Amino acid sequence: MKLLVLMSTHNRQKELTSCLTALCKSFSISDVTVSLSNSGDAVSLPSDLNIKVRVASVSKDAFWAEAMYSASSLYTMDYGYTHVLWLNEDVILYPNSIDELIDLMYSCNADIVVGQTSSEDNEITYGGFLRYSKFKPLHFRRITAVEEPMNADTFNGNVVLLGPNALIQTGPFLPGYKHYLADIAYGLNATRKGLNVMVSPRFSGTCQLNDSVNPSLDISVRRKERIKALNSPLGIPIWQQLRFSLRYGGPVGIFYFFVTYFRFMITLCVYKEP
Repeated sequence: MKLLVLMSTHNRQKELTSCLTALCKSFSISDVTVSLSNSGDAVSLPSDLNIKVRVASVSKDAFWAEAMYSASSLYTMDYGYTHVLWLNEDVILYPNSIDELIDLMYSCNADIVVGQTSSEDNEITYGGFLRYSKFKPLHFRRITAVEEPMNADTFNGNVVLLGPNALIQTGPFLPGYKHYLADIAYGLNATRKGLNVMVSPRFSGTCQLNDSVNPSLDISVRRKERIKALNSPLGIPIWQQLRFSLRYGGPVGIFYFFVTYFRFMITLCVYKEP
């Protein structure tokens, strides 16, 4: 087995060091390479890592999905990798957690295995999702796998193990996204192709929930700034949202697209200017 770990970082040296140190304790396989896209200042790596780390610089204004796609270019240059792991730099993996994801992949005949993460108070922060129903294809509910693995329709990209079928049919990461929706789109693309997505029971590590507010929806800023932020990577980019809605929403995708921006306009009109 040859594992490629995809990561991105941006001036978070402490988190990166902790993440890589924990990663080395999470598996027992011998052939592991980390492809790390760095969009900030130069990073220094711990000297005692038992893994190979390739650091590639990307633009300082690159966001998560862009940086992760850049990291995935190492996979296209070397097809010897049999599995790919997505890992966020703020995740602290538990010992042997990647071994457990690998074991689950083969015991359940899964193509993709999603690792759940928890907060410091042991509440789930990231993991898998199911669609509410076929009538609400772009509405999702978080699932919590406790004692048994569970099937999912899509997932957060914090800890995700991709097997050979996923790499052949979907690739290591989807292009065309800057930040928002890239992981959700990958999961929906995979399940549309009939790939088996499983959520691992228990937690694979800790990761605090990112509770930052979408700048276009932040009622603490002025209308002008909210409108400016709408089409930014951290907002609700119009063309990206349209493509996502039509591709994964089916016949009602265009309805979801217009509802998204209708809600934005309503909140823009009715809230009190700060």
